[in-house]
Amino acid sequence: MIVASLLGSLLAPGRLFSVLLVASLLGSALFAYGGWLDFQSIRRAYDMAMLAAHDGFWEWDPRTKKLHVGTRLLEILGYREDFLPDTNAWLKLVHPDDIAVYNKAVAQHLKGESDFFYCEYRVLASDANYRWIASRGLAVRDRKGKAYQMVGSVTDITDRRQHQEEMEFLAQHDALTGLPNRLLFAEHLQEAIGLAKSSGNKLAVLFIDLDRFKNINDTLGHRAGDQLLQLVAQCLRSEMPTGCSLYRQGGDEFIVLITSIRDAKEATDTALLLKEKITAPLAGGDNDFFTSASIGISIFPEDASDGETLLRHADTAMYEAKAAGGNAIRSHTPVMDQRVTFRMSLETRLRRALQEKQFELHYQPQVDATSGKLIGAEALIRWHDGENSIRPDQFIPVAEESGLIIPIGEWVIDCAITQIAAWRECFGEIPPIAINLSPRQFWRPSVSRHIIEHMQAAGLPSSALEVEITESVLLDADGGSVEELMQLRAAGIAIALDDFGTGYSSLSYLQRLPISTLKIDRSFINNLVLDDGSSGSEPLVRAIIAMAKSLSLSIVAEGVETQPQHRQLRTLGCDIIQGYLISRPLAATEFADKFLVDRSTPG
Repeated sequence: MIVASLLGSLLAPGRLFSVLLVASLLGSALFAYGGWLDFQSIRRAYDMAMLAAHDGFWEWDPRTKKLHVGTRLLEILGYREDFLPDTNAWLKLVHPDDIAVYNKAVAQHLKGESDFFYCEYRVLASDANYRWIASRGLAVRDRKGKAYQMVGSVTDITDRRQHQEEMEFLAQHDALTGLPNRLLFAEHLQEAIGLAKSSGNKLAVLFIDLDRFKNINDTLGHRAGDQLLQLVAQCLRSEMPTGCSLYRQGGDEFIVLITSIRDAKEATDTALLLKEKITAPLAGGDNDFFTSASIGISIFPEDASDGETLLRHADTAMYEAKAAGGNAIRSHTPVMDQRVTFRMSLETRLRRALQEKQFELHYQPQVDATSGKLIGAEALIRWHDGENSIRPDQFIPVAEESGLIIPIGEWVIDCAITQIAAWRECFGEIPPIAINLSPRQFWRPSVSRHIIEHMQAAGLPSSALEVEITESVLLDADGGSVEELMQLRAAGIAIALDDFGTGYSSLSYLQRLPISTLKIDRSFINNLVLDDGSSGSEPLVRAIIAMAKSLSLSIVAEGVETQPQHRQLRTLGCDIIQGYLISRPLAATEFADKFLVDRSTPG
């Protein structure tokens, strides 16, 4: 009772190990000196203490290998009494993967290399399931320090370890698809690079991005988008070739690690296989999904010797595939890095240009194809970065991708309206000036209201302005862009469809949308009159003009540079021409001097 009382007083939270220490010291003293209390009393005290602490008691003789366990430990595992007579019986229950760890911890403590024995491992319970236990104990030693007894306790930590494993899984896997995430990818890639360096093998990283995924989210909702991601993950995982591992990078991006390849062709062949799987229709409940993917490839060690650079190069190659129209595969090349560096530099300079007002509008006249009378003009943005002029075809795509086209587009609207008001004050009524609207500007609501309100604030009639859009706006023909166009047309602002024939529009769109003018793309005009006397693009231009007239639309031919082109367009019935034959785009003052001061003799 004295020992039980002593042990019980030490059972405060966090002091269980003190119980073992005190009891072991008592046991050691009693065994060595034959004191007044036998070891059975200590064992009963242990059983009482462990029962109170919800732990299981054990006692082990390292010489005879005999094992005694308390009732609580048996309850934890669901076995009957005397089921575990010795070490061999216990080791048969320890999980095979944990035996080495367990034996090492025991041996270290018996040799005096650790202050106490502690080990977390799995033990087979009577229900055929493994339970995690934390076993702790101390060796009782003679005067020479040799262990002749070990006593300790066992705690059931199954719930804690399962929770820990779940948290570790979530930290390393994507919750939506269950795929390993980019953190686990980074670990596996580093390991794979180490193995490849030692073996002299190559490896590959494939960066996969779904094409037009935003359209799925916008049209069918984010739940459908999540379903598509899950279907793609299932499809790729089920078809993953040997030696390949699939990861989710985030968003609509996936990564494939190929740990050993002979050459770059093997990586390309794998990419082709995966692209075909993604392109195939994916059935998912109420929705059948049709998608495609852009895939970038980088190879170790040719493209990079470290994981971070290898992934970045695969990402760069993927963007090259996407820039090529999507549903494509590109392998990394050094030239891509130069383009990326240039693009990043250009984006930084664009942001500075907005702040420092480095942009300027130039105006290119549009004249009647027969009389040469000024019909209108198109406002075209120009950028002078110090002494350098950056071409629009260089900086406009960067502005589109970065989202800077939104503030740049607003600047164009405000600047053009201000200039129109100034010209009308000086010269009276002038032909309409056209401004270009980017498809990205329609992603924000109220672009029409912004234009209409600024026109009204400047005191301008709606006929003073024309809006030009490209055919890509019509991809969202049932969305907000059409509503914005309708509001502009209802306010009396004319709308022209630019670069006609190079995009996605159809005759049905032209009938439904508030278009008043078609602008034939300059690529068709370039091939209108060929030196060898062949027809070139003449039949197509003739068909476009005939179609436009049947819909009562005006026709503007862009990029007219030669008199033969002008004559042929006039013969085909084109209404208006625009191009260097009439004039290059001019700064506001020069345009006014040449075309507005005396409009009776333009150009």
